[in-house]
Amino acid sequence: MTLSIAVLGLGLMGGSVALAARRRGLVSTVAGWDPSASACAKALATGVVDRLELDPGDAVSGADLVILGCPVSEVVPLARQIGPDCRPGCVVTDLGSTKGSIMQELAAGLPGGACFVGSHPLAGSEKSGCAHADAALFENRTVVVCRGDATSEAVERVTMLWQGLGARVVSMEPEEHDRALAVTSHLPHLLAYLLAGQPKGVERSLVASGFRDCTRVAASDPALWAGIFRDNREALLVAVDLYLSKLVAARTLLANGAVLKKRTLPDLTGSGAIDRTGPPIPLGSVFRLSAIFDLLSFNPQIHPRHGFIPHGRQINMGNTRVDVVVEIVGGIGTM
Repeated sequence: MTLSIAVLGLGLMGGSVALAARRRGLVSTVAGWDPSASACAKALATGVVDRLELDPGDAVSGADLVILGCPVSEVVPLARQIGPDCRPGCVVTDLGSTKGSIMQELAAGLPGGACFVGSHPLAGSEKSGCAHADAALFENRTVVVCRGDATSEAVERVTMLWQGLGARVVSMEPEEHDRALAVTSHLPHLLAYLLAGQPKGVERSLVASGFRDCTRVAASDPALWAGIFRDNREALLVAVDLYLSKLVAARTLLANGAVLKKRTLPDLTGSGAIDRTGPPIPLGSVFRLSAIFDLLSFNPQIHPRHGFIPHGRQINMGNTRVDVVVEIVGGIGTM
């Protein structure tokens, strides 16, 4: 079933939802609204939306599904504003990085009877604006859906949209989501902002790839992230305190010189270097690696915790593409 959707907030995320839905033929029409005139002009010029409205209420009238692509602090006010303009049976969802306060505020439902389902796509970029909208942004990404008091039909509509955009949908309670994201997203962004401002004077001329990798997300909109930090401050404080305890322990090791001894290095790093590679690959998984490998040095190895890890150095083979199909069987990668 194709839907008529409205996207309110035509930045990177909202614009990407609209563009992806249109490219994949999931929608019959996309109406858009944004408080920024330049964002509206860019969305219309690049084919992100079919039509633009000057008022968010006009944009949602007739829509089967409304996506709120605004900052988290604006989700609840905007949802309540458009409620009376939504058609009967309309479903409203959001793209916010926090869920607890939003779901609590909207637990009583929206004016006019529209149904709210919380969404958080774990995708994005340090870039912002509709000019960077990406139709492939949600492919193979996780989207957390928080049901709240929504009907099964409303949850299914939202779930089908995300699955249609190529995402994997996970259902979570809002508080569980916020605790997890405080650790995996909000704390890293906070640290990146703090670290990015640390080099001064000649230090800035010596910034290289390692520093840029660690601070990439600090190029994100700081006002948007300040709102996220405020909204999830309780869970973020817990994550900060845990990190501080590890930082203090690391400082103690450094001050004592113990870090210079090989046996104490795991005390400093913990399992971070290993855990960063991600969860174990399930047995029986089949996936395709498309890359340019040096076939002479291609050396598959089995990591003790994470299964098959391919590695080899890249070489220039023109346009040649090497596809390696790997199946995890009993902890052994077979090709």
